[in-house]
Amino acid sequence: MKNRFHAAFTLIEIMFVVAIIGVIAAIAIPSFNGAINKSRQRACVLNRRSIDGAKAAWALENQKPPEAVPTDAELFGDAKFIDHKPGCPAGGAYALNAVREKCTCNVPAHEN
Repeated sequence: MKNRFHAAFTLIEIMFVVAIIGVIAAIAIPSFNGAINKSRQRACVLNRRSIDGAKAAWALENQKPPEAVPTDAELFGDAKFIDHKPGCPAGGAYALNAVREKCTCNVPAHEN
């Protein structure tokens, strides 16, 4: 009689590995989502700073007072201050506001 030996994982071993993967995923996914949100917020801040710089350059070049509010057509496009209007990575919309005021985003987490 020949003995056949089959090397294989038991059901318990497979369930144990799946449980460990589930625990690792439960720990990693919330921190991954937090990192994505933080990156979106930082990108939004950088976009708004670029818009504020373009507004200041527009006011200086066109001799506008600090209370003036530029339009999108005056700031964005070919041969303008910024090639295209940046968009908020979280899907928000930017309000240009007056030159003396900072550009704002309508996403509540991006207020700063």
